[in-house]
Amino acid sequence: MGVGGVQISPLSLVKRVWERIAPLQLAERSWDNVGAMIEAPYPNPEHRRVLLTIDLTPSVCAEALAQDNVSLIVSYHPPIFRGLKSLTLADPLQSSLLRLSAKGISVFSPHTSLDATPNGINTWLVKPFIPFATSHEPLTTSEQPPQGFEGAGMGRIVRLSTHLDVRQVVRMVKEHLGLEHVQLATPAIEKPITSIAVCAGSGASLFKGVQADLFLTGEMSHHEVLATIASGSSVILTNHTNTERPYLSQVLQPWLEKELNSEIEMDFHNDSPNGKWEVLVSRADQDPLRVV
Repeated sequence: MGVGGVQISPLSLVKRVWERIAPLQLAERSWDNVGAMIEAPYPNPEHRRVLLTIDLTPSVCAEALAQDNVSLIVSYHPPIFRGLKSLTLADPLQSSLLRLSAKGISVFSPHTSLDATPNGINTWLVKPFIPFATSHEPLTTSEQPPQGFEGAGMGRIVRLSTHLDVRQVVRMVKEHLGLEHVQLATPAIEKPITSIAVCAGSGASLFKGVQADLFLTGEMSHHEVLATIASGSSVILTNHTNTERPYLSQVLQPWLEKELNSEIEMDFHNDSPNGKWEVLVSRADQDPLRVV
């Protein structure tokens, strides 16, 4: 796994490949924590499986540990967000990180770099509306993005050439995200939808000052929803991770697998001694909230 027989760790390989997917400099570094969360000191070079998840929960940890050949977890949300004063088995998250490291499994988190990249989560979120769009662009643009990542930025706003009814938009969102239910808030007098602003996860802070007929995000507070509909705009909420999770299987899984194997083929001149990389999406990862 490397050039000329020199071993490269799974984490180093993914970090190198990630620069072609969503460079970490696109992330909101002022508050976000992206990149390597833990680097296992003794990875098994024969283990060539990556597990994708939105959250690194104890269930996802158990899923990874139950498999024989996982070498790295890509956890969209960073499991380490603030400084740790200790690492002990008494804390469920810390216990997961310690157990993974002991088995040679590293953890990498891209978070907002994957939101901002041009082929990232927010661009995927507006996909159902593109046939009706005259334009779509980021709500905020990244400063000095790397070459090839022009147009990167957080959120997206879509301007429509065809007016849509809010119920049409709801149906499109539910079909795209594979959901049976979403939450909808509308103003007293509903109006045709000619513009839609989206933000994966929790979008209220990004929506400040944005003018749109409809706002689509995972979650907003009660008072943020009230303020939005009072201004004459509608809101669709899906629960936080439902705006993010389908992207893993629909876009990131085949993309990352292709990039990993292309990197290995280049290193070994089309003769990789340890076989192909495989990227899987966690089955244990799910939204913690259910409609009952």
